Parts: sequence; C-alpha cells; structure tokens
Amino acid sequence: MKLIRIPFWLAGLLTLISPGVTRSQSEPAVKAEGVSLRELGTGHSVAERIRLIEQFVRGRYFDPAGLMYSHLNWQEERLFTPADFAAGESTMPGPEPHQWMSYENSPFISGVLLTAQCYHYAATKDADALSLAQKAYGSIDANYRLTERRDPRREGPAQKAGIIDPTEQPGGSSSGFFCKPYYGQATDHTSTEQHFWALVGLYRYWSIASPEVRERITQIFREVSRRWRAGYKINYFGETWDIEQSYPRAQRHMFLWAVIHRMAYELTQERAALDEFHRLDALFGAMPTPRETAWGLGRPSAISTEDRSFHVQMVVAAEILLGLEPANRERYLRGMRAWWNYSQIGQREDLLSYYFIKIDAQTGAWEKLPAAIKPRALWRSAFMLQNATLPICWYGTRERQAISSAMVARYAPEEAGRARERLNLIYCDLSKEHLKWFADPEGVMPSELRWMLNVMQGDALAFYSLGYWYARANGIMSP
Repeated sequence: MKLIRIPFWLAGLLTLISPGVTRSQSEPAVKAEGVSLRELGTGHSVAERIRLIEQFVRGRYFDPAGLMYSHLNWQEERLFTPADFAAGESTMPGPEPHQWMSYENSPFISGVLLTAQCYHYAATKDADALSLAQKAYGSIDANYRLTERRDPRREGPAQKAGIIDPTEQPGGSSSGFFCKPYYGQATDHTSTEQHFWALVGLYRYWSIASPEVRERITQIFREVSRRWRAGYKINYFGETWDIEQSYPRAQRHMFLWAVIHRMAYELTQERAALDEFHRLDALFGAMPTPRETAWGLGRPSAISTEDRSFHVQMVVAAEILLGLEPANRERYLRGMRAWWNYSQIGQREDLLSYYFIKIDAQTGAWEKLPAAIKPRALWRSAFMLQNATLPICWYGTRERQAISSAMVARYAPEEAGRARERLNLIYCDLSKEHLKWFADPEGVMPSELRWMLNVMQGDALAFYSLGYWYARANGIMSP
C-alpha cells in the first residue's frame, strides 16, 4: 500500500471510524513473534505503522518483572549489553551504561504508553488496547512496588551509587515514589517526568480499570501527593536538586507538580492535595517558557533542545487543567500555545532539533552552536556531552510534537492549521530512522560519543502511539 500525503486542511475533514469497529474489522494485526521495525514506513499506512510499533513494544519492551525498558540498540533492536560500550566512550556516571540505557525513563515511557492505549480504546474499543494498557499499568505498578517495600531512612551503606540491593535491606516501607529502576532494582534516582507521566497514565486509565485497580490507583495518588508535599528534592546522578528552589527550573517543573496534586485531589478528595495545587498554581501557573525566565533577560542564551522538548509536559498538563479548572481556561490555553511555539525554535525543516543553540530571548532569533569541548580541567561531569556544544540533532522534539500538535489543533483555532500541518509532517514519513536518539548531520560527533547515534528511544515508540491515538480519539486524524 502506497502512503498518500494528506494536506493539513483535508485532515480536519476526515472523521473517526465508528467506535464499534475493532482492529479485526479495520486494521491488520501484526504477529508479536519476530516483529521488527526495519520495514517501518515501507508500504505501510500510518495506522499500520502504529500497529507495528505497538506490537514491537508488546513483544520486546518489557523485562521479566514487567518493567518497561527505556532505550535499545537501534541497529540490532535489542537490549544494550556491557560489550556495546568501550572503555574510552563517555557516558553518565553511576550505573553501568547498558543499565542506564535500559531503564533511564522506564516509568515515564510506561505512563506515555498507558495514556496512548486509553485513547486507543476510546477511538476503537479494541481489546488489544486494553491488553497493552494492562501491560503498561503493570510496569508502573511494578516500579512503584520497588520503592514501596523499602525504608530509605534505614538503608545506610547498602545503597551503592544510587543502586539499592533489596536483599540487604531491613524491614520498613516507603511510598509515593517512582524511581529509575536501574538493574531492575529500587534506586534513589528519579525526575519530575518519571512521576508526571506515570500519574497521567494512571489518571486516564482509572475510568476503564477494574475496581481493584481503581483502588490501587487512588492509593498511589494519595501517597505520591502526601510524600511530595513535604518537599521536592530529587537525586540526579549524585546531585540533590531542590526543584521548587531551583530557578528557573522551578518555573516548568513545579507547574507539573501542581497538576499532579490536582489530579490527586480529583481521585482522593483529600483537601491537602487541593491546597497544595492552589499554592503551586499561584506561584507557577503562569507557565512561562524559558524565554520568559532568567535564561532570557533580552540577552542571547545558550540552551539545549531538552529545554524545548519539555514543552510536551506543559501542553499535556494544561489540557488536564482545562477540564479540571475551567475558570482559568484562557491562562492555560495561553501557556499551551506559547510552549508549543517555543518547541519549534532550533528545529530544522526535517523536524530534527539542534541540541545546542544560541537564542535571543527577546526576538526568538537562534543559531546552531559550533563544535566546542571544554578543557577537561573545567569539566563538571564525566559525561562529555555535558561539557561540549555540538551541531548535533535530537529526534525527541519531533515525537513529542505529535501529541502537542494534536492538542493545539483541538484547542487553539488560531493555530489549528499549522498544528495539523505539523501533525501530518510527523506521521507521513515516519520510519525506523525517526526512532533514534541523536543524529549527526555534519559528522562532528566525537568518537567518545558516537555510540549515542545507535540508540532507539522508547520515548519515540510511546509518543508516536500517543499522538496518533489522541488524534484519532478526538477526530483530528482518521485511520
């Protein structure tokens, strides 16, 4: 079947299939055994590409304990092994690089996938959607149970480089925490996104889950809200970040925590969660982009693409509050539009984003930065990427714009045309190449970092699924 490019203006006229139509009636199944992404895009419709991605995830992306993996070896479509990394290659300190890659964003990706399958089910009532949703939920629950069984106050020397050996731990329990489960074990490492996406997935899943799972989801929300109301400190590879005090990082991260507490209140009716939402919303609810914070001040600033890719959390969080806090609708819509537009700074025509750019915060004018690496005596991290600027590109903004563009098309009429056009561009040529982590269009990647060009992003697999099914469920895209 030949892929047909659909003009963005026509996309809005296409309608959903009947909710009663299942996969067996409308879209061919792909067997999980031996599924490969090598032929992704060749002769496939967009619906078939998403089906292939989901079958690959179902069969190849969960460990024996049910935890979702994060990144795979792109070329060979398998987990990384110690043999994939040479001694001279530069990686993050802490867990071994193959474990860092395997589990870095496990709860994050699980939450994105779970959210995607909720929209998949809303669009098709397909039993496959519920089945994959259950696997994604199982990954989130397995992650939560890792830290639920430990007492960090009594760990002492049993914690090594952030990795905790559960066999050495005394009794006790902890709750309200999603970790980056390197080695499939509980760790102190986490991030705002690991919590936000896991909880968004649980929040969307609640309405179609069994009564027992609903009770468990409510329990998790209650415990997460209680834990983090006591403080927002995060361990990031040995650094302790107090997120609420970390200006300008707080301007975007704390808005997400506000939304987490608002979702918690919706399910638990615990007044303290609502009070914390109101406190944080008053401080951070304006949703400023980095151009409007201390990174700007009218002077050129050097920023990485991950600051721009963060837009997806802001857009999704804004949509949640559009339903829960309609009185502030215009404020959240303004933030949604601003972050979506901000994400396009530094982006090429092929939708790859330069990882490092220099931007004028007043005008938005930007330029890519030339290759430069600090003298090693000035390094603040063992990871070379954190001590360099390179004209390399990250794929991650493109995949995140799948869901953010669909949401902007739905809620912002003045941006709907551009948003639909971008959505079409994202999916019309989707191939295995777009599942990579980094690209090196100018051939400047240092040898110590070239391994990063052979990484498959679990983020991409989940976000392409999410953007597609959200668009299908809301009449923005047809099968």
